[in-house]
Amino acid sequence: MYILVVEDNPSRIEKFKRALIGSIVDYVDNAHEGIIFVKEKTYDLIFLDHDLGGRAYVLSNDPNTGFQVAKAIKNTPNESAYIVIHSANIIGAKNIQQELPSSVRAPFPLLNIRACVKQSQRRFQ
Repeated sequence: MYILVVEDNPSRIEKFKRALIGSIVDYVDNAHEGIIFVKEKTYDLIFLDHDLGGRAYVLSNDPNTGFQVAKAIKNTPNESAYIVIHSANIIGAKNIQQELPSSVRAPFPLLNIRACVKQSQRRFQ
């Protein structure tokens, strides 16, 4: 299982690391690196935050957002990955979901990381 986590909050990253033991995971905390990774690698599961750079409720046209990563995912093999938008920014999350209609939204406080892994595995069996 190849997983990409786009997240800038250190405590959330620790939660991902504990839940994703045994998987091959790339962690990025900014849009620039996220774009590079989705263009160079193929993932089974992508966790995507909208607001990056330690900021909250950022507009989607900002260059350092998960929305920019979502635009880079579109029309690549990663568009068929199981994509989970875990942002608390409701407008940003909606914008990502409009860009990637097959993605699912689960704000981080409600996010069950292990269930997402299982759901991703079921999609590809």
